Amino acid sequence: MDLLYCLRLLRRDWWLVLISLVIGVTSAVIITANTPPKYAATITMMAKSTEQPVSQPITQQQMKSYANLLSSGRLISQAAVIAMMAKNMQQPVSQPITQQQMKSYANLLSSGRLIGQIVATEGEIRTVQQNITVQAIPDTLLLRATVTDGDPVRAMRLADALSTRFAVLVDEMERPTADRPSSVKILVVDQPRMPNEPVSPRPLVNVAFGVLIALFVGVGSIILRDRLDTTIKTSEMLQHLSQSHTLGIIGFDKDVERRPLIVRDKGSSLRAEAYRSLRANLQFIDIDRQPKSLVVTSCLPREGKSSTSSNLAIALAQAGKRVILIDGNLRRPRISDYFGIETVAGLTDVLIGKAELRSAIQRWGEFDLHILPSGQIPPNPSELLGSPGMEQILKELVKSYDMVLIDAPPLLNVTDAATLTAACDGAMLVARYGKTRQDHVIRAKEALSSVDARLVGTVLNAVPARASRYGHGQKAELKTKGELTTPVSG
Repeated sequence: MDLLYCLRLLRRDWWLVLISLVIGVTSAVIITANTPPKYAATITMMAKSTEQPVSQPITQQQMKSYANLLSSGRLISQAAVIAMMAKNMQQPVSQPITQQQMKSYANLLSSGRLIGQIVATEGEIRTVQQNITVQAIPDTLLLRATVTDGDPVRAMRLADALSTRFAVLVDEMERPTADRPSSVKILVVDQPRMPNEPVSPRPLVNVAFGVLIALFVGVGSIILRDRLDTTIKTSEMLQHLSQSHTLGIIGFDKDVERRPLIVRDKGSSLRAEAYRSLRANLQFIDIDRQPKSLVVTSCLPREGKSSTSSNLAIALAQAGKRVILIDGNLRRPRISDYFGIETVAGLTDVLIGKAELRSAIQRWGEFDLHILPSGQIPPNPSELLGSPGMEQILKELVKSYDMVLIDAPPLLNVTDAATLTAACDGAMLVARYGKTRQDHVIRAKEALSSVDARLVGTVLNAVPARASRYGHGQKAELKTKGELTTPVSG
C-alpha cells in the first residue's frame, strides 16, 4: 500500500475520519465536563542523620541534596546553603543514609499506619492512600510527596499533616532505645502551598488525546474497511484475477433500470461512449483469432451482463456490423423486455423443433441488428444449450452475421454459460463495481477453464464517477477512451 493509494482512500472515505473526530472531541469534552476537579499540594522533606562520635566528610548524597535545595521553591539563599555545608564540614557528621532507607521512607509515607494518624475512617485511609504520590529523588536524601484532593485547602492540610506525623513516626522508629535520640531527623524543605489551579481535568490535553485517538480510529477504520472489502474496485484488480484484459469500464447510471439501452438517449451519454470504446477494443482482440461468436456472462445475477450485451450489440450495429443478439438465458430471460419485442417464438422453440430459425429471429431498429429471443422457459435449459442442435444454430448464425452475441446466465449459478462458451469463440465476463467479489472472479475463470473455454476479456460495470476521480480503474479508462490501436492477445 503506497502513499498515493492511502491518499485516495482518505479522499474516498474522509467522512469516517470526520465522524471519528466529532465523536472523539465530543467524548473528550463530555468527560472533561463530568470529571470533578482535583488539586495537588506538594511537600519536600529531607532525611538527615543525627550526629555520631566519628567525624566524616560530606557524602555525595548530601551534596546532591544541597544542589536540589538551591533549585527548590523554598525561600533560602545561596549563602545560607553554603553556611549549612560549612557547618556540616566543621562539626562531626552522621553516618550516611542508604538508598534502601530512602525507599523505605517513601513507602512509609503512603502506608496505612501513617495515614491512619491523619484521617479517622478506613474508607478515608484508602482514599488518601490512592491520592498520595511519593518520590524518593534518586541519589539524594530528599522525599517529595504529592497529595491530591477535590478541595485545595484539604489537599494542603493533608500534605502538612503528613509531613508532621511522618517526622514523628520516623523519630519513634529510628530510636536505638527508648531513652536515646533518633538516628534520623526529618526536615521540611518545601512547605505545601495552596494550589490555585486544578491538576485535573486538563481540557486541552483531553481534547488533544481525543483528536489523536479519533484520527487513529478513523484512519484505521478506512484501512480495515479497505482490507476487508473483497469486492472488485479497480480494473487492474479485475485484470489480475481474471488473467485477461479489461476491455471496458461502464459508468454508473441511476436510470439504467428504467432506460437500459443507449439508443434511447440518442447515443450522446457517457455510457454510450463507454460502449463505443468497448466495441473498438473488442475489434482488436487477437487479430488472428477474431471472435465472431461471443458469450456475455457474469459471476452472479444483477451485475449488468444483459445491459452490456444489449448495448454492445447496438454499438456494433451502429458501426455497420450485421449483428444478432441471442437471449441464451433460458431461466430468466431479459432481452425481450429490454428491446420491447414480443416473443412469439424463440430459441427454445427452434431447439425443440417447433419453429424455424429464420421465423424466430426479429429485426430491431434502423440498424442491422437482429434479436433471437429465448422463447418459452424449458425444464432442461442446460441440456438444450449443450445439445448438437445449439451447435448447429451457432454455426449457421456465424456464417450469416458479422457478430453473434449471446446473453447467458451467470457462471457460478449454473453451467449454461460455460457450456455455451465451449461452443463459441469465447466469453466476456462482466463484473459490477463494489459488488462482484474477488473469489467470484477466480471461480468464474476456473469454470471457463474447466471446459477449455476462452475468456477474451472483462468489463467493469457500474463504476461511480467518484471512483474515476480517485483513480480507480483510471489506467484502463484512459486506454478504452483512446480506443486500442494495437492487437490485444486473448
